[in-house]
Amino acid sequence: MTWPNPGRTVGAVYLPHASVDRALSLVADLTGLTDEAGLLDALLPGLADLIGCDFITYTEVVEGSPPMVRYIDHPRGTLTPEVCDGFLRHFHQHPVAAYHRITGDGRALRMSDFLTTAQFHKLALYQECYRPRPAEHILAVGLSLGGGPVGAFALNRASGEFTEADRELLDLLRGPLGRCRARLRARQGAPAGAGKLTSREAQVLEQVALGRTNAAIGRSINCSPRTVSKHLENIYKKLSVANRAAAVAHTRLGVTRPL
Repeated sequence: MTWPNPGRTVGAVYLPHASVDRALSLVADLTGLTDEAGLLDALLPGLADLIGCDFITYTEVVEGSPPMVRYIDHPRGTLTPEVCDGFLRHFHQHPVAAYHRITGDGRALRMSDFLTTAQFHKLALYQECYRPRPAEHILAVGLSLGGGPVGAFALNRASGEFTEADRELLDLLRGPLGRCRARLRARQGAPAGAGKLTSREAQVLEQVALGRTNAAIGRSINCSPRTVSKHLENIYKKLSVANRAAAVAHTRLGVTRPL
């Protein structure tokens, strides 16, 4: 695949000392964390405040058959199930996500590095996922755990394009944040069984995370409440947990969905 050149503006980018100090403070505040969920819970509002955006998301691709995507958003509830469904249907249209995934280059990039406003607006991805929120400007940076990016933070604004300084600041943080995430993952180990859920089990867990009853889940995915209970039994075994709350807490990164 041939990519447009998402290069930087020629010339040095000035980062105000105050912004760099705030970025370093954000990283310093993460040193006492002991789990990945706490890291992401702290990072999303921290990055949103540092860079400035209307909302921010973290998405992570989990390899498997089929591949899955997990997400967490700030403010919580910004990503509705309908928006997520549309995002997953049209994920292939997202040029920044595709660039990060295929090239392994996780540097901070804007949607406008790849598409004009008119081109962006023509996408079904925009019409179903970004237009309703609204989000006209997107800046995303890949987070690496030692290899290529496995996930990305995406900052979204309704107005006001992200600047070169904004993305230089994100790139400044990418290395320390990736190392912090890798340290916590090594300490905890990967969530047992989280990548082994079937597509249907992932759907059930998503509905559980939204607080829905077995009957409501059954209506949503066209099966009986008894079948939902069986799916939950399998989920509990794979995640080594005993109940709904523990299953949701075990996958605090958010809802896991087929990609």
